[in-house]
Amino acid sequence: MSLDEYYKRLELPGTASPADVKRAYRRLRAKYHPDRNRGREKTVEPVFKRIQEAFEILTGKRKAPVSSPATAWTEDRDKEAPSREHRNGLPMRGANCLVELFVPLEAAIHGGEVEACYAVNGPCRQCQARASECARCYGSGQSVSGERCNACAGTGRPLAGDGCPTCLGTGVGTYRISETVKVPASAWDGQRLVVEGGGHPGLNGGPAGDAIFSVAIVCGSDFRRHGLNLACEIQVDFVTATLGGGFEAQILGRALQIAIPANAQPGSTIRLRGHGLADRKGLHGDLTLQLVLAMPVAVSHLTGDERQRLREMFADAERRANQPI
Repeated sequence: MSLDEYYKRLELPGTASPADVKRAYRRLRAKYHPDRNRGREKTVEPVFKRIQEAFEILTGKRKAPVSSPATAWTEDRDKEAPSREHRNGLPMRGANCLVELFVPLEAAIHGGEVEACYAVNGPCRQCQARASECARCYGSGQSVSGERCNACAGTGRPLAGDGCPTCLGTGVGTYRISETVKVPASAWDGQRLVVEGGGHPGLNGGPAGDAIFSVAIVCGSDFRRHGLNLACEIQVDFVTATLGGGFEAQILGRALQIAIPANAQPGSTIRLRGHGLADRKGLHGDLTLQLVLAMPVAVSHLTGDERQRLREMFADAERRANQPI
């Protein structure tokens, strides 16, 4: 049975994420549990067992039985070995693998490239490096009586895994590979990005499957996130905050021109609509900037007279503010 059949048992597509598998399992388990179907136990119990089996196989808690070439490889989280009966020399495509891709905010909003490192299951390299001929039939695949050689199952080569200390007889090795994934601008959580040929290697020279990356957007400590909306702090010098005017802020690798209102107070906010994250429908959240006042660099170059004039100016302004109207 192919992995797609197990996904169908959970009413999921073959590209469902591990989180999707868990959610579907909990929902169907509650629906078909015999304790919740009193009087119908004999009807729901087979369905319940099939759901349980599918969940355990798709989460790697149980190995999938190999009954067809389609199940030669499992997802990257499973450690299923290909059946020795599949060493028939026919090229077979490798399985797809689903990988969670952690995407920084900057790449999610503006687009970019993200490095991903993940595990795939492939033919054991140690087994492949062994002698190319079966010692019993000398590579012919037949016994002296003309029948299929039992030692190599008619392949003429040593069976994968026989006495191999690397794969312990499974014929499968787990290897980590790296891919550079191109992330489009306005990427969203759960978006699927496909790298062709980035999945599990094929058998007998067959092409590799695809790597299917599920986007998971990651916020740094400088940002706060609520749904599609983002918030962060920006430092504004007190002169600009007092007088108001244009201000350039470097946010997520881009220069943003911001209008600061006069008499801006510490902690006040400026909302930039449409500068937040996007969803699958193309809707964008907002970016909220919280003002933190800072001293301008030029303060250290003020003369004594200039500092005195500033004191007098602020003192005069305070007197006017306290005068009755």
